Amino acid sequence: MADVPADLAYLCPPSLLLRARSMGRVPMAVAAANAVHVLESISWAREFGLIEPILVGDKDWILRHVAAHDRSLSDARIVAAADEEEAARLAVALVHDGEAKLLMKGHLHTDVLMKAVLQPQGGLRTGRRLSHVFAMIWPGAAGYLLITDAALNVAPNPATMLHIVRHAVMVAKVLEIAAPRIAMLSATEERNAAMASSIAAGAFADEFQAEAAALGCAITGPLALDVALSEHAARIKGLQHDKVAGAANILVVPNIETGNGLFKMLVHLKQATAIGVVLGASVPIILNSRADPAEAKLASIALARLAAAEMT
Repeated sequence: MADVPADLAYLCPPSLLLRARSMGRVPMAVAAANAVHVLESISWAREFGLIEPILVGDKDWILRHVAAHDRSLSDARIVAAADEEEAARLAVALVHDGEAKLLMKGHLHTDVLMKAVLQPQGGLRTGRRLSHVFAMIWPGAAGYLLITDAALNVAPNPATMLHIVRHAVMVAKVLEIAAPRIAMLSATEERNAAMASSIAAGAFADEFQAEAAALGCAITGPLALDVALSEHAARIKGLQHDKVAGAANILVVPNIETGNGLFKMLVHLKQATAIGVVLGASVPIILNSRADPAEAKLASIALARLAAAEMT
């Protein structure tokens, strides 16, 4: 597969694929790989030179599917698992024992996989809080827009938020975003005692200023979404000289409901690709929704591959 297919040009950015391929293949454990949409993205990722898959799940189903539909995976290693829980446990064990360098969620529920990841014995804990980062891209976008945390942490406290923001900055660097600009979102630019998210956003932005400067970033909070993204709105609100307002490329949401709704609106209204990765475990985790297209899963594998190289 010498070139990136033209029909993947926006759903799976060619530059992302090419950079990940230059890192070489790594073994990736796939928990509950027994689903058509999962195997399709895995086949693409293997063909493009990103990963060597270890398929964990219903072995008979996987073998039947590969024989009938995708012989490119006929020599892939398969580890039999009776159900979701066993598939998650065995996939995590492969990473824990050093046999795999990436972990991917297949056709199983997120909480089942994360339970295995977070086990005190045999899990993938590092002492850091796990968090999820989406890199959103859509036709005509000037670049990536990062959203965090829209998948794991429901209502993060300041200690968790510190890990969330650090992981977002790491993803920005992996994506070669030269100047990460972090907007701590609320519904206002003013600190309002009646709006807890505005107080929390402002306090965190204040505390993170020194670290942001050391990391080559800028951070402002609280900011409403329009002021974070629109130069016009920033100017009207008198924030035209702020380093983040009107030009944010990392949106840190106050809770999972905000992040989940925001990324799904971009997917369904802007045809955006949601390229996601979980950081904070011993290896990057690909945690796409079962409803995501194979192209989004492929892009997420590429992002995780780049993040893994950054962690070594």
